[in-house]
Amino acid sequence: MFRQEVGDAVVDQARASLTDRERDELESAVPAAWIPVTTIDTFYREIARQAGRDLESFYVSVVKRGISQTLRSVWKALLRLTTDRALISRTPIIYARGHSVGKIVSEITAPGRATVVLTGWPDMPHLRRLGVGAGIEAVLEMAGRKDVSVTFEETDDGAIYQARWRSR
Repeated sequence: MFRQEVGDAVVDQARASLTDRERDELESAVPAAWIPVTTIDTFYREIARQAGRDLESFYVSVVKRGISQTLRSVWKALLRLTTDRALISRTPIIYARGHSVGKIVSEITAPGRATVVLTGWPDMPHLRRLGVGAGIEAVLEMAGRKDVSVTFEETDDGAIYQARWRSR
C-alpha cells in the first residue's frame, strides 16, 4: 500500500531511516504477529516526511486503500446488500481483526447515524484514533453509503466516533 501511495524510493528511504530495532521489527513480522504501534507510526511518519506529505492525510489515504483492497470483489458486492444495522453491528469484529488492544461497541442512533465507542486503550495515539475513524468511513463507502463522514472525540481510554451517511 505504501509503495502504491508514494513509490518505492520513498518507502526504501523511510525504512533506511528507522533504527535497527524498528527495521528488524518490520522485516521480521509474520502475518500472525503484532508489530508495536510505535514502530508502525514511526514508519508512517517517516514515509510522509520523505514524500513531503501531511502525516494525517497520508495515513487516512493508506488506511482507506488497505480496506478497499481487502474488501474488493465478492465482499464489496455483499457489503452493498448489507443493512445499515448489520454493517454497524460488525464494526467490533472488523476492529478486533486489526487491533490487539481495545474494544468497540457500536449502535445505530438514527437512520444514517451511528455511535461507535472505543474503550480499553488509554494511551491510544492520535494517529490510531484517526485510523479507526478512516476505517469506519471506508467500510461505509465500500458498502455504497453516500456522503459519509466520521468525526471523533478523544476519551481517557479511547474515542467516541459519530458516523453519518446517506443510504443508497
